[in-house]
Amino acid sequence: MFRIRLYSLNQIRTFSQKTIAKPTGSFYDDKITAYASKSIQPVTLQQLVRFGQPSNSLACTHYARRELPVRLARRVRAFQSLPFIVGTNPFIKEIYQLYYDSFESLVNYSEPEGNDDMEYIEKLKDFVERHSDNIPTLARGFLECKQYMNNQDMARFLDDMIQARIGIRLIAEQAISLALNQVGDGFIGIIDTHLKPAAMIKTCSSFVSELCEFNFGESPEVIIDGHVDTQFTYVPVHLEYILTELLKNSHRATVEHHRRMRRTTPLPPIQITISQGIEDISIRIRDQGNGISEEDLHKVFEYSYTTVSKKREQAEEDASSIFNDITETAMQSGVGGPLAGLGFGLPLARMYARYFGGSLTLVSMWGFGCDVFLKLRHINESMAEGVEI
Repeated sequence: MFRIRLYSLNQIRTFSQKTIAKPTGSFYDDKITAYASKSIQPVTLQQLVRFGQPSNSLACTHYARRELPVRLARRVRAFQSLPFIVGTNPFIKEIYQLYYDSFESLVNYSEPEGNDDMEYIEKLKDFVERHSDNIPTLARGFLECKQYMNNQDMARFLDDMIQARIGIRLIAEQAISLALNQVGDGFIGIIDTHLKPAAMIKTCSSFVSELCEFNFGESPEVIIDGHVDTQFTYVPVHLEYILTELLKNSHRATVEHHRRMRRTTPLPPIQITISQGIEDISIRIRDQGNGISEEDLHKVFEYSYTTVSKKREQAEEDASSIFNDITETAMQSGVGGPLAGLGFGLPLARMYARYFGGSLTLVSMWGFGCDVFLKLRHINESMAEGVEI
């Protein structure tokens, strides 16, 4: 489960007309162009489940071998379309090179030949591991480059990149899991057919509570009610990420507001209610952390919106605050790497919720607290057949 270089205006105008420099090696540049021009062959969620049947034991691996190079090539081309000044940022360049190298590594397996499937799976495992923390790195890069791209272009690039990343990881992780025969106990690869939201909430709450106590010395109680026996089919790692991000926000807001008010009473609890509907599962997270002002409410799902960076700028002037800054980073870290002060937590959580047709909405009562409503679609056979990855 965790500076900006100054350029003259003339330089900026010149660089903005160029695109990111390509790694040397025309052979792979030509191959990337060829693969990027191919059409993506989407797979439905139901097909990912069917790949788990014994008769289809290698179908997911063979699909991944054909499909992943195409999707990776498209990501490389997307990076190459960025303004030159953005592409030269060291964080963004690092992720670009990572995608380029991954294409180069996996394209050699695009056509199944012989008995090298397990060799390919080992390559896939390395690929998944190397890309585990690329979102925080990308976030830092765009945070440094936000003056060189307008918000709409930046949001469009990040939406496409993260959406593609979710699909690529789903395909890769399902192929790995099925190849290693990780089927049973309700799991079909990475898909849990008996996922219990209440149990996942308890796990995430325990993790966040420990971070909160380490950072603040105290943590609010979490109360779970409603349809606590609910089970449904879903991808656990997605729900884990969403819940962890939402709970960290609620814990932090609750403690900080309670301290600002100089209250001596116990921390108010965070109430989580589960509701099982015919087509979806709903989870409401209610806190008493003062809410969000009308001025800021429309910004909370924007990339790079954060309340942490200002505190950090102030903390940099005080050497004694270094340890507190480290612990706050842990409090704000996301599954897959720290996102403290980068403003990607809520946008990412909403994107994960929407990926399978769900939603994430936030209702603020300024001066009291927030209600966050998470709706997740049942991944049953009828619904799963229409969801393409």
